[in-house]
Amino acid sequence: MDAAVLPMPAPLCLVNNKNGELSLDPTALAVLQEVAQPLVVVAIAGPYRTGKSFLMNRLAQKRTGFPLGPTVQAETKGIWMWCLPHPQRPGVMLVLLDTEGLGDPTKGDSQNDAWIFTLALLLSSTLVYNSIGTIDQKALEYLELVTQLSELIQVRDRDKDGNNGAEREDEAEDHEFMRFFPSFVWVVRDFTLELRVDERPISEDEYLKQALELKHGYGRKVQQYNATRQCLHNYFPTRKCFVLPSPLGTEEHGRMEELPEAALAPRFLQQAAKFCDYVLSSSRLKTLPDGRALTGRALSTLLSSYVEAINSGRLPCLQGAAAAMIANENAAAVAAALEAYAGGMRGLSLPTEPARLSAAHGEHLHEALVIFQQRSFRDRDQEHQRRLMEQISTEYSRLQEENNAASRQLCKALLAELAGALDTSLSRGAYAQPGGYRAYEAERQRLLEAYRQAKGKGPKAEEVLDEFLAERRAEAEAVLKADKALSEAEKQLEDQKQQTQLLEQQQKATAERERQLEALLADERSSYEQNLRALEAKMQAEAESAQRELDRALEAKLREHSELLQHGFSERAALIEREMEALRLEINSNKKHELAASIFNATGNAFKFALELIQSKSRSTAV
Repeated sequence: MDAAVLPMPAPLCLVNNKNGELSLDPTALAVLQEVAQPLVVVAIAGPYRTGKSFLMNRLAQKRTGFPLGPTVQAETKGIWMWCLPHPQRPGVMLVLLDTEGLGDPTKGDSQNDAWIFTLALLLSSTLVYNSIGTIDQKALEYLELVTQLSELIQVRDRDKDGNNGAEREDEAEDHEFMRFFPSFVWVVRDFTLELRVDERPISEDEYLKQALELKHGYGRKVQQYNATRQCLHNYFPTRKCFVLPSPLGTEEHGRMEELPEAALAPRFLQQAAKFCDYVLSSSRLKTLPDGRALTGRALSTLLSSYVEAINSGRLPCLQGAAAAMIANENAAAVAAALEAYAGGMRGLSLPTEPARLSAAHGEHLHEALVIFQQRSFRDRDQEHQRRLMEQISTEYSRLQEENNAASRQLCKALLAELAGALDTSLSRGAYAQPGGYRAYEAERQRLLEAYRQAKGKGPKAEEVLDEFLAERRAEAEAVLKADKALSEAEKQLEDQKQQTQLLEQQQKATAERERQLEALLADERSSYEQNLRALEAKMQAEAESAQRELDRALEAKLREHSELLQHGFSERAALIEREMEALRLEINSNKKHELAASIFNATGNAFKFALELIQSKSRSTAV
């Protein structure tokens, strides 16, 4: 990232929220787009004026940054972003998102709250929910937003898929959310209760688990009671809890950043440090459902898609936004890889020998493939990789043509310079006398020897010399015929020598062209061998990543299934069992078939393209 941008000295507003309209701040978006590293994205949400910004500043390991206000007026509007190098993971960027507080009475628009919360959830790999007091029904009422998520977002575009089976589709999407959603951390501030149940001490996580337990029954009140709790179980793969006492021993939260550490309650600082250590050490990279890590560029594309959909009155579509992002990133990957190749090849001084050009091609092709593989996303049909190889092949062919032209120009100029003495003698009639042919031939041989000893002539050295000798054949015959000192037999012998020399040079020129064609075909084969090795390695890594994500989803479902059975919710457990069975089928399919088939198709397509290209090169060179 640009050194002028990082480290960011302070947060920037990423999503503006003005008069109920969301917009992206160009400056902050540009910063995010420049982040080429993988991201850990931590977002915080919760009721307004509950100290969210203080926790985010602690994660940033700063005393100040996100604004902390001393009044009941909400300070943060929209979503603010702070990009910082991850303190525990080299090569990873920590992106902190501080969101506008929920329930601000000055807004009067709960739908606006819902969209801010939804964006924070979709962008983050860890979502921190910050509340005051205890986890009770009132606290959960603020989290009723999670029950609206199925109405605010969709996994796939239902309009394109049609509306048949809409109820089953909604149910399926509910369960698929877990593969898109972040880990969930609930922070309870100003906590004053003892963590005990029936005189038995319990952990913070047990406290959260107890608070989220479902009630039996089917009445309206039971359904309302269970709704938010059920969604938290369904949507979030992991749930963690931290309780923090009052920071100052009072209800006052304002200006904590202005106080020395010694003025804050030791237990509060201890719990805040425990929270920060967990979030920084346990938060996963922000990924697609198949485990592919996102960069700032990719995340900014997703964010733009979500905000555009919200402002146009459509539901953000997770798979649609991901598809648009993937297409955008793959096109950018092709451009970046091609620029790396072309930039490296521009360093060559032409003309150069074919072997050196070939070696440079192989080196910079490898660089280009590494860049493409690092930046590209799920190029399943190898459309973009094929496009990259076509463009590199075209660029390499252009460079060969330039090298040939530069070689031809240099060789002609060299021969013209070396032939200067010969031409001067010819113009003076120095060879139009007895013994003139011997003198002419001696000068011509000196010219040829000097030409052959010259370095750096490039790939057209023999071909240009063949043309030079053919052009001066009549000149040599005229000098030979005019030499009265030679007998007819001697003239015939010298004429045969000239013809033999011309034939040998023609053979050398032909051999030169054949060697270059063989080298060109070898380059093409080597290029596609490199391509296939890179492709297979990438697809193997993607399959392994997808496998890990499927295993993680299955583990979460197993935990949920076990808890439901433990508390007697057999019907809900049966639903989870069906989801688990679908996941197991997908896991088995991924292990047994998809990787092998996709690699087979990919390598087959690549080899077919390579063969077509080599055959095309052969025909064009032969012509």
